[in-house]
Amino acid sequence: MVCPGLPIPQFNGAWVVEDSRVAVEALAEAVAEVEARGAWPWLQTRSGHDRTRQQALNLGLTQSMRLPGMVVEPGDLVEPAVEIDIGLVRDGDVDATNQMLSISFEAPKELFDTLCGVLRSVKEASWYVGRVKDAIVSTAVGVTVDGATGVFNVATPPEHRGRGYGAALTSRVVRDGFGAGSRFAFLQSSEIGHGVYRRLGFRDVEQYVLLTRPT
Repeated sequence: MVCPGLPIPQFNGAWVVEDSRVAVEALAEAVAEVEARGAWPWLQTRSGHDRTRQQALNLGLTQSMRLPGMVVEPGDLVEPAVEIDIGLVRDGDVDATNQMLSISFEAPKELFDTLCGVLRSVKEASWYVGRVKDAIVSTAVGVTVDGATGVFNVATPPEHRGRGYGAALTSRVVRDGFGAGSRFAFLQSSEIGHGVYRRLGFRDVEQYVLLTRPT
């Protein structure tokens, strides 16, 4: 995938599904194509894909981040007891929510203006915000396709963390996905969110490795 307008690692680079000779031989061309478009190259693979990782290192993709892949199924979801009003984002919420995403992820607001503009055009996507006393304190996105719900962009700014708001938003995304017929919900966890998702009933099923050039 190459999308220079969205300078997010997973939007510009390659996913390697199998640690095969064909994949390894294709990496150099893929990385060169991303860089030729003016984007920052990345590679996502799985733990244990030693040949792929070695080739990535040979290409200068030496900065590494591990992302647990997690899944929850109906019957395993634990609903948190948190007082928060959750609903779909309204037109008047977009700017404030993108500002909150910028603060939460320490990234330019313009990035989320673009990304969330794209998300709003995807009919399978649902964008949620959580409010406490009419103030937006958390957000999350759910995408339901072919019996699976992906959970993305769970964010709570630092001043509102530790109160279970992100857990409540995640639970709502998952519950609505199950209501739409999903057999499971999945996400890639950050280090800060891993314990939160475990308490909600998610379990680790994979360990992804993200490789990029050093910033």
